[in-house]
Amino acid sequence: MKQTRLLRPLLTLALAWLLTIPARAHTASTAWLQLAVSNRILGAQLEVPVRDLDEALGLDANDDGQLTWGELRRREADLAAFVQRGLQLRSGDAASEWELAGLQVSERSEAPCAVLRLTARLPADATALNFEYHLLFDQDPLHRCLVGGAVTTVLSPERRRIEVPAFGNGGPAPATTGWTAFVREGVHHIWTGYDHLAFLLVLLLPAVLRRTPHGWLGAANFRGALVAVMKVVTAFTLAHSVTLALAAFEAVRLPPRLVEATIAASIVVAAGMAWRKAPGGPTGGRETWLTAFGFGLIHGFGFAGVLGELGLERARLAGPLLGFNFGVELGQMACVAVFLPVAFALRETRFYRRGVWPVGTVAVTLVAGGWFVERAFDVTFMPF
Repeated sequence: MKQTRLLRPLLTLALAWLLTIPARAHTASTAWLQLAVSNRILGAQLEVPVRDLDEALGLDANDDGQLTWGELRRREADLAAFVQRGLQLRSGDAASEWELAGLQVSERSEAPCAVLRLTARLPADATALNFEYHLLFDQDPLHRCLVGGAVTTVLSPERRRIEVPAFGNGGPAPATTGWTAFVREGVHHIWTGYDHLAFLLVLLLPAVLRRTPHGWLGAANFRGALVAVMKVVTAFTLAHSVTLALAAFEAVRLPPRLVEATIAASIVVAAGMAWRKAPGGPTGGRETWLTAFGFGLIHGFGFAGVLGELGLERARLAGPLLGFNFGVELGQMACVAVFLPVAFALRETRFYRRGVWPVGTVAVTLVAGGWFVERAFDVTFMPF
């Protein structure tokens, strides 16, 4: 009993953390950077969401909520200074200054972005450059910069510095790939991917229960609950791995709004299926893992957005794809490893069967229903 009393607050805190992820993850931003070295010149194309630049620099002069091209252009000098501070380039003790060669606006991930074309002249004796990115990390700790071109990697608050190969042998600089960065990004993506975590949560909550003619009872043993969960997680993994690869290699493409709306719908459907499990049948039955596989196909298209935005050549896509997918699996298994033992220990308690399980499932279902309406009809009313 003492152990159960200790586990209750832990599980409550874990559930509260999972349910607050949307509020923390919704503001995450992404920038895209392409690097190329030629004739001792480092060229860079940086794309940053306009909303992030406005939040950092206050570009909307009249505060009407509509940032115009004129307002952006008038602050060109401030943008150049902002980039100069946020993108630092050094070779040994010598620092290279960026020059703003062009400014325009384009659309990326269905959001307007400022596109800044930059150049920096490299020292004659440079063989490698230390590049540091600090652009929006203070503003958003979940901010990421996806780097392609001479280097393929993901920059984050934990990894701000990379080495860029300089012009050395009369030809273009060789491209390098940061595989481990994509593993970390896969873990980060699943832990801050609130809709993917919500889908996993509605599968985990009933995993330690079984429905009988006499009501909900605890699973007979931990091994059975674990096997049931592993069937569902494996089906989900196999499915999203397939579509992640197909989307990353551009073999199949779906409209982003359709993908995101369907992901939200998958959470609602998965929760509904959990409520009507067959008497005596634990989570992980054939119907459950087939549903996980089917919706996993859609979730894979959501995961593919990170890699697709890099614009990598197919010959260079395998490493980032495998690393990112491996990171996603590590993140998923970490969630299972933390949640399942605690839930199993509390499975026979009134606190879990009449509190955590039904309240958590209903809360996630309502949130997912709101996401579906927002994504399907392009409206905004949810507080997160």
